[in-house]
Amino acid sequence: MKIILVLLSTVVALEVLSGCSSRSVMPDQKEVTVSREAADKDCKEIGKISGTAMSTKGTQDEALADLKQTAANKGANYVVVKEYSAQGTSVTGIAYECP
Repeated sequence: MKIILVLLSTVVALEVLSGCSSRSVMPDQKEVTVSREAADKDCKEIGKISGTAMSTKGTQDEALADLKQTAANKGANYVVVKEYSAQGTSVTGIAYECP
């Protein structure tokens, strides 16, 4: 009986620990900061990225959301916005991975 209790408590402890350390498989754009300010010196540049609104009546917010998702997909967590299109349906920037 004592062995079963020890095994059961070990399984429960492992479940609790694995639940605390799990991370989403899909990158989340909520973790991306967008700014016009230069990235810190300790940030690593990933490269130029762009975001686009998917419809002809798209908004600047949709383009920005697409830019953030693109950054997250590339492992970036900071984007310096460089330029919006005249209609505001696309945006370009430089993606960075910052500590």
